[in-house]
Amino acid sequence: MRKLFLMFLVVAMGCAEHRVDTFQEWCEQITGVDLQKRHAPFWAVIFSVSFDGDAIRNDYTAFLNKAHLEKVQNRAPRMAWREGTELHLVNLSSLLVIEPKEVIDEWKKGIEVAKAYKHDDPPDACLYGTLTSMFDSLHIHSMKADALRVKWTDNVTVIPTDREKRLGNKRL
Repeated sequence: MRKLFLMFLVVAMGCAEHRVDTFQEWCEQITGVDLQKRHAPFWAVIFSVSFDGDAIRNDYTAFLNKAHLEKVQNRAPRMAWREGTELHLVNLSSLLVIEPKEVIDEWKKGIEVAKAYKHDDPPDACLYGTLTSMFDSLHIHSMKADALRVKWTDNVTVIPTDREKRLGNKRL
């Protein structure tokens, strides 16, 4: 009985888990950082890493929203939001002097490179890799206003990430 108790104590005390639930930590994961080396306590006999896909998606969306709001000097109520595993982004061309196609083409290119795991630049691997591993599609809203800026039209471009086809049941 004593041996059983000691074994239970070693297993219970020797187990540890680290939960990845932020965009930053997900970036570390997809760019090759060994999370076990970084987070495993010295005493852990058994260590595991778990992932919270919804929390990562929420954090990524908040990051994009904040970054895009800064670019447009907070002239919009929001620039990024998510609906399940669909990410929505207001095209910067809606509020800046940029051609809508330029922004859309840049996102398309980044997504295609990420799907092939070919990004050499860690920030790009992080930005586009998170998008392609956490979301099924990116919806870019290119909005135009009439001369009085009263009536707006919203032209939505949907860019699929093929996440289900690439990751199957291994997706978060």
